[in-house]
Amino acid sequence: MKKGFIIVCVTFLFSLSCTLALASNRDLDAVLTSAESLFKAMQLKDYAGIWAGLSGESRDTIVGDTWKALKSSPGTYTEALVGDDFMRGDALARAYWDAYLKHFDPVMILEDSTWEMGELKDDSAQITITYKKAQKPATLHMVREEGRWKVGLTESFWSRK
Repeated sequence: MKKGFIIVCVTFLFSLSCTLALASNRDLDAVLTSAESLFKAMQLKDYAGIWAGLSGESRDTIVGDTWKALKSSPGTYTEALVGDDFMRGDALARAYWDAYLKHFDPVMILEDSTWEMGELKDDSAQITITYKKAQKPATLHMVREEGRWKVGLTESFWSRK
């Protein structure tokens, strides 16, 4: 009786650890794939794709900053319309991301950098990205929102206000 119980317990614990490792590997793959997808969307100038890969906080920051810049100029934009424009990849999104991509080349992240998975929690993760010519690595913050991993672009790279 004791031998059978021990075998069942060991089998259960082994099965549980395999299941947890598999779930962890799936999350790890999903985090890395989401980050890579964002930089590929930038490379392709897929403006709606870029927007889809960003965290809610990044979206809010970008919309807010863009709206503040537009408020003083004549036009019919509201903050909600700015957000809609970015979601569709329309004129404001194109202008914003084209300007952004003049100063940031996603190829250096995709092809000229090493990636290391950092801390992985239930709804947050970190990826350490080291460009081949950099003295220090950058930390890319990821968040899980609505079941998908998103890149915290502003959380990672914008200076704190």
